[in-house]
Amino acid sequence: MTASTQTTALVSSRPDSQTTSPTVQPLPTPWQRLLGFCAPYWTSFLLGGLLILASAYVNLLSPQVIRTAVDDLRTGVTQQKVARYALLVIGIAAVRGLFLFWQRRILINRSRDIEYDLRNAFYAHLQRQPPAFFHRQRIGDLMSRATNDIGAVRMLIGPAVLYGLNTLFTVALVLPAMVAVNATLTAFALITLPLAAAATKYFGARIHERSEEIQAYFGLVTAKAQENFSGVRVVRAFAQEAAEEAAFDAMNREFVRRNLRLVRLSALFRPVLDILFGLGPAIVLWYGGRLVLRGELTLGQFVEFNLYLTMLVWPMIALGWVVNLTQRGLASMGRLSAILDESPAIADPAHLPTLPPIAGDIEFRHLTFAYAGAGSAASSPVLRDVSLRIPCGTTLAIIGPTGAGKSTLANLIPRLLDAPPGTLFIDGRPIQDYPLQQLRSAIGYAQQESFLFSDTIAANIAFGVETATPEAIARVAEQAGLRQDVEQFPKGFETIVGERGITLSGGQKQRAALARALLRDPRILILDDALSAVDTDTEARILEHLRQVMRGRTTILIAHRISTVKDADHIVFLEDGRIVEQGTHAQLLALGGRYAALYERQKLEAELAAL
Repeated sequence: MTASTQTTALVSSRPDSQTTSPTVQPLPTPWQRLLGFCAPYWTSFLLGGLLILASAYVNLLSPQVIRTAVDDLRTGVTQQKVARYALLVIGIAAVRGLFLFWQRRILINRSRDIEYDLRNAFYAHLQRQPPAFFHRQRIGDLMSRATNDIGAVRMLIGPAVLYGLNTLFTVALVLPAMVAVNATLTAFALITLPLAAAATKYFGARIHERSEEIQAYFGLVTAKAQENFSGVRVVRAFAQEAAEEAAFDAMNREFVRRNLRLVRLSALFRPVLDILFGLGPAIVLWYGGRLVLRGELTLGQFVEFNLYLTMLVWPMIALGWVVNLTQRGLASMGRLSAILDESPAIADPAHLPTLPPIAGDIEFRHLTFAYAGAGSAASSPVLRDVSLRIPCGTTLAIIGPTGAGKSTLANLIPRLLDAPPGTLFIDGRPIQDYPLQQLRSAIGYAQQESFLFSDTIAANIAFGVETATPEAIARVAEQAGLRQDVEQFPKGFETIVGERGITLSGGQKQRAALARALLRDPRILILDDALSAVDTDTEARILEHLRQVMRGRTTILIAHRISTVKDADHIVFLEDGRIVEQGTHAQLLALGGRYAALYERQKLEAELAAL
């Protein structure tokens, strides 16, 4: 193995660093988490509750006015009496309508505000998750949680709270008024309430279970659609349109079937409550009529009691709807909490010191890395005892076979993966000491699998740089070898590239990603096989431009072609996670090892291609 004056490779059997597990804090329940989002708006909920109470109290006055009117009009009907009582009823309705307007405006508006806060918090939480999180989760399922589940939570804290409080206050005010008219008649009228409560509990539990099943399955349907839209070229290339349509049709039918089961359950719930609550008025008519005939109740009191009973019917029926919304909302909040409970695996510790700007000196010290959750990860690490120093302003090239650990090594530098403590240093400091924002702002990263947003070419290149000028965008596009292609498009840099850059070729997408990395003017530039999709002539032109760009900044150049890396200051050959050879291009050729064999093979392939 040949050592460079700029790079040192050390081999040691030192064991991995041990870390002390932090104290695990109990996670909030879905209810506690939801109350945390509601807490900033407690004054609005208090005011809304008071308005609902006032509305229920004013509504209580109407039966009393009608009772007085019935008893008074029995002694004699005059136009003055009719007008007076009619105006009183209209006035009560107007005041109650005013309360209804404001309670709905306040509570429904607050539910939208909380929905806004929850969606932002959910999105921000996803943004902090490492790539491994999205390998475990289906994107379609996450989209379902961000839309349907958050919408269900909004219905819980909006309409469910509104109608739930209305039911509570109405019952609390109307029942004493009914008892004041006749306690025995009230007992007969409410004889079906225990049955209604049992039915509500029974149906509510099953609605909750089926709601959870539907939300989970909807995530699978969304994921299926999202995968097919993203992989439309593969589907068409293999003529699988009909097969994919049939598969989606089967999933869609199953989704409809599960929804219909819930619809049948909900549809049965309402009539059951109607029947149970309908028995009350029938009993009142039978027993209350007898009381009127015996003179124990006046006709006005009988009418008043029936109006009170009528006032209870809608809130009690709405109670079933409220239970339905509550069960769905809690099921959805539980699904959201399952994601929010996942702490980002890579995050800034508290009280990070203020550090000077990053210069770009990188050092790996006995780094051994294995992916978590890989089953045999402990015995089969991806990187094995890697020790390597990349001085500030130099270019390191990494080459080796597929699966050697090249991309894993690159992903450790911006902490897309987290290196074990004490194994990776930037400017002499452990990489974990740097705030993620400062660290990643100093790095420009262009990967082999380039991702472009459904936006213009200019916006994709300028992603992450708020002050990018058209001149700067054009300059880095020239350096990346993309400008000539872009200028052939009718709209130039304002061309919309489509979702994931589908309208561009693989090479154009790679060059756009390279231009995006260059525009950041980073201290550390990582090119992870970023030119694999371009031909050798185009690659040579791009590298000619990049030599000027790489001068003075630390560059990590990962490639499979030796033509890409031969001019680097230092080259390492990775195999099975280990550095097996290193040195300059000339030193490695003189060594006659794996690098030299790969060079001869690629040279022969180029000669055959030329012939």
